[in-house]
Amino acid sequence: MTPALSFEELLAWSDESTQRWLQFLAENPAVLDLPCGIYGTSNVLGLVRHIVVVEMRHGQRLSGQTVSTYEQFPGGPLEALLDLHTEAVARFRKLLADPTQDWAAEMEFTSLTAGTLRSSRRKLLAHSLLHAVRHWAQLSTLTRAAGFPTGFAGDLLLSSALQ
Repeated sequence: MTPALSFEELLAWSDESTQRWLQFLAENPAVLDLPCGIYGTSNVLGLVRHIVVVEMRHGQRLSGQTVSTYEQFPGGPLEALLDLHTEAVARFRKLLADPTQDWAAEMEFTSLTAGTLRSSRRKLLAHSLLHAVRHWAQLSTLTRAAGFPTGFAGDLLLSSALQ
């Protein structure tokens, strides 16, 4: 047997990371205004928006729903972005619980930054879940350098979401 992480486990880790970050940001609102150029954002709130908008758009795409434009999503406040994340996670959980999903099926879609792409549904789901974790790691460096250490580690090894 090949050792592997399930998408359910990956989703749990991604959600745990996002929940920790959103709690940290709620407790440290000054961090939201820190300058941040990741993905062309102007501040941390813009990066948080980017993270959850990507989750929502890919969740819509994988669910076969009309994909909202980036501009249709709120730019804040933090609570509204938490609601979007919660909705995206629920959407991913529903998809993962559905045994009729064909994860090998290829789909074509338009990305905001890379143009038209072709991907398996499985790869798009993996990207959706790892995308947030990657950006939280970038944000960890930014906040620490600005004097706002989080006090928690984002490492999978230290996650309670995976045994």
